[in-house]
Amino acid sequence: MEVVCAIVINKEKKIFAARRKEDLDFGGYWEFPGGKLEGAENSAQALQRELQEELGVVLEIGPELHRLSWKNKLGDFVLIAHIIHHELEDLALVDHDQSDCFSIDDIASLQLMVADMALLPKVEEYLMGL
Repeated sequence: MEVVCAIVINKEKKIFAARRKEDLDFGGYWEFPGGKLEGAENSAQALQRELQEELGVVLEIGPELHRLSWKNKLGDFVLIAHIIHHELEDLALVDHDQSDCFSIDDIASLQLMVADMALLPKVEEYLMGL
C-alpha cells in the first residue's frame, strides 16, 4: 500500500505537524498530514486531495523528499514524503485536534507516528541545505 505525507516547512524552517483525535486509530499521536493513494492517483495528486480533506487547504505540492518501505501484519507499505514550503493558517482540522509548527529538535520530542519519525533525519538534512 502506498501512502503519502507532506513535510510542510514555513519561513522560520519549522515543520508542521498535527495531533490525531483521541477517538481515531493512533489517537494522540502527532503526524505529518497525508494518507493513502486512491485509484490511479500519483503521490502529488493524493497529497493534494488529502490536504484538502484533512486541513481544508489547497497547496502546491513540492518535490519528493524520500520514500520509506516497511512491512507489518497489515501488509507492505511505502511512504512517499513531499516537501511543501508554505505558511499554514486558518486550517479546518478534521481528523486532528491540535496542530503547530515545530523546530526539528522539538518535533523529535513529540509522540510522532513511527514512519514519520523515521523521516526526521532526511528532513533535518533538507533543512540544513536551506
